[in-house]
Amino acid sequence: MIGEIYSGYWDVAIIIWVFSGLFNLFIDTYKYDQSNMTKEKKVSRVLGWINIAFVTVLFLSIVLVKVLV
Repeated sequence: MIGEIYSGYWDVAIIIWVFSGLFNLFIDTYKYDQSNMTKEKKVSRVLGWINIAFVTVLFLSIVLVKVLV
């Protein structure tokens, strides 16, 4: 039943979330550091890590559902 609900677009969404999190962690923080924008740099770093953590939890839950069901 769950296999019928599962969509193949989760893989693409996970890849997009990973790249957006890495973009926040590396490129945005680097640009904010060059512009001496400390608050924006901190927010970008926090959002990048939240993004990566969300993707990790989502990926592990999808793998767990596939294994158990």
